[in-house]
Amino acid sequence: MFLRRLLDTNPGLATAAVRLHREGRVRANTYLIDLDAIHANAAAQVAEAERHGLNLYVMAKQFGRNPDTLRAIAAAGIDSAVCVDIQGMEAVQRSGIKIGHVGHLVQPHRGTEDAVIAADPEVVTVFNPEIAARLGATAERAGRTQPVLLRVRGPEDTYYFGHAGGFPLADIEKSAAEIDGIPGLRVTGVTNFPCMLADADTRSVRPTRNFATVTEAADRLRAAGFEITQVNAPGTTSAGTFAEQARLGATHVEPGNGLHGTTPLHLFDDTQPEVPAIVYVSEISHFDGDDAYVFAAGYYVDKVLGDYQLTALVGESEQRMNVETADAGAIHYYCRIPGALTHGAKVGDPVVFCFRPQVFVTRGRTQAVAGIRTGELDLRGVYDGEARPVDGVA
Repeated sequence: MFLRRLLDTNPGLATAAVRLHREGRVRANTYLIDLDAIHANAAAQVAEAERHGLNLYVMAKQFGRNPDTLRAIAAAGIDSAVCVDIQGMEAVQRSGIKIGHVGHLVQPHRGTEDAVIAADPEVVTVFNPEIAARLGATAERAGRTQPVLLRVRGPEDTYYFGHAGGFPLADIEKSAAEIDGIPGLRVTGVTNFPCMLADADTRSVRPTRNFATVTEAADRLRAAGFEITQVNAPGTTSAGTFAEQARLGATHVEPGNGLHGTTPLHLFDDTQPEVPAIVYVSEISHFDGDDAYVFAAGYYVDKVLGDYQLTALVGESEQRMNVETADAGAIHYYCRIPGALTHGAKVGDPVVFCFRPQVFVTRGRTQAVAGIRTGELDLRGVYDGEARPVDGVA
């Protein structure tokens, strides 16, 4: 999906991927991340956020919480992270990056309260009084007061499957009073998801009803006397959405795919400042007839705009070929390139993809590289999808 834009704006990443694979320095099943491009993308977002008075948390799950990438983003000015789950929090902590936001989308489950409070997050999102009470008790034992965001749900809000939940908007003042009354907690903000979504018909990213729920909740809680300092409005976020998010009342947003230039807005509008900064590197394993089979343990495309024809660059000549994949829900052992043999492909040839990733749900590895623009490639370590170092053959 993003291969054309990669070749238009950052072709050196594809060439570096082929070179590093040829030299045996990057193995199949590796997401290769361009640190210089990531840093530039993050710096562009920081500058735009400052113009609109927004605070940024980096969402790192898409690039597998790679620590070198997190540190490059922090060096550009986004120095705290949102952790979509407890595993993400642990990975970010291993990287030495500050924890900004925990509990959204995935709530802290039983037995994790001590770790969450010890991580000293700026905010924790809570969906219900039960989880809030457990966190409050832990915070009180630790001698601190933990700021929390209320996940607010309006009657007309829409969610991806498995994402719904939160405090009903109709009773938000009552709910806030209940949570704020728990020793060890203080209500400081509200959130929901998704607050922005791509619209393929208008080729734009637009606010959702969920966003209106968040801002209404914030206004009502302020009127009720709560000091609301965070209106957190995540979803399809990049520099090109900041003006609208700020205009609608957001104080905090959480770029993820936007940091490596793989949101729908980057397909709709070639003037967006972020360039693609991540590719999936694999290789041809074998042939069945003329069809090439490509290692795909780390393959996962987040198809927010629906199905499309996946393509990849194959071989040293970087031929662009169509790729077929298993149905959703199947185990991805291999992808298939129909007719690759007739185009000169060989066993062991590199295959380079550029799509919208979610590395944390795959069996893929990540590896970052600096120096692409100078030709002096500085390749960093290999990590699994939870940012644990991988040594030797894996």
